[in-house]
Amino acid sequence: MQGMYSVAQQEGIEIEWWNFVPPILGMYWAPSDLPPVIFLDNSLEHNTRLLRCVMAEELGHHFTLDRDCLCRTYFNYRDRLAVSRAEYRALRWAAKYLIPADKLEHTIKRGYREIWELAEHFEATEEMVAFRLKEVSEYE
Repeated sequence: MQGMYSVAQQEGIEIEWWNFVPPILGMYWAPSDLPPVIFLDNSLEHNTRLLRCVMAEELGHHFTLDRDCLCRTYFNYRDRLAVSRAEYRALRWAAKYLIPADKLEHTIKRGYREIWELAEHFEATEEMVAFRLKEVSEYE
């Protein structure tokens, strides 16, 4: 986690803890006239794996978001599609950050085969590992 906090600090991103309504666990907010903020749900405090994944995805928004295309409303298909693409890009960035391809390959060669084993090794959720494995097999 310290590495992600350092990245946020270097990028001038503030971290705030919040009580969200489920299923929301995090949010990236970057108004043009204020420093960006990552909001994290208080429930993540005691779930390190999920916290790492949510924090990485919110950092992913910072690094992949086209600030000129921020959707303000979600009333039409085009806006919903733009949001879906932004979420996918952020998730992909997070998966690569948490589970670099070279380290994943090395870990698999060492005998880690099951998703739960990889999740434990990389301190990530099984869903994040499954997403990363799919990405590696399709694109890298």
